[in-house]
Amino acid sequence: MKKTLLAFASLVIAVTSCMKGTTYQASGVVVDDGNYNNASELFKDGATAYLFEVPEGSTSGEAAFMTFNTYVYFSKTTATSLLGGFALSRQAWEKPEPDDGSSEEETTPEEPAVPGEYSVYGTSNAQNPNTFLYFRQTSVMPEHDIAFASPTVGTCTPIGVYVCNSAATVRAIKGENVDDSEFRLNGDYILTATGFLNGAKTGTATFLLAGKGKRTPTEDNPSADSLTTSWSLFDLGKLGNIDYIDFDLSFSDPSDNALLQYTDVCFDNLGSTVYISY
Repeated sequence: MKKTLLAFASLVIAVTSCMKGTTYQASGVVVDDGNYNNASELFKDGATAYLFEVPEGSTSGEAAFMTFNTYVYFSKTTATSLLGGFALSRQAWEKPEPDDGSSEEETTPEEPAVPGEYSVYGTSNAQNPNTFLYFRQTSVMPEHDIAFASPTVGTCTPIGVYVCNSAATVRAIKGENVDDSEFRLNGDYILTATGFLNGAKTGTATFLLAGKGKRTPTEDNPSADSLTTSWSLFDLGKLGNIDYIDFDLSFSDPSDNALLQYTDVCFDNLGSTVYISY
């Protein structure tokens, strides 16, 4: 599903610029909405995921992908698998709708399709697929997760980013068929973002991806357990001016560590106020 953009993201790139003598200055909001000019090359031959290319001759397996000349995303990959960090994805999976019994034909119930490895939880539009960033946290990670591409000539102050749990995480917590009565988490599943500038920490922000007993039940949703199953805004305003952002996925209850093979989350529409001067 495609999220609704906030006011800060109403324009993908809103930039003002001026020339003062030999100095160029530009400022505005840059939003990475996944609409890349080379998307047909990245997702060629029907591909629904793109692993960043490791530079020829590299032995570290570390790769980088830059968008809008502003954000650089890092990963560690092999030729066929994401070891840690980011990948681009168009994969989505959602709990199948139950048969309403309107058909008179007798059918054998089908097993729900298994989600792709890099799937966000939600629906996808085949004619206009949403490109987002899938993030995997393992013991094999790049040095940093996201970098500002021009720290020597400008500043980058993150505003926010949309996040959603992966299909694999939702199924691990709610069962393979996403049963409303199941919730296998004992504590909280937390996403933490930390900003850095010149090696010093600038600030942190947290987002609750799932939590046992962390919501107020309503008539429409009587469950007291919280689980992010749609694109939701993660406010990054506390990070301040940064040149790097690192993420951490953690469980508040150590017993939940065995729930997932690895922790992961999906990101989209990262927005920042950017100033460039040279």
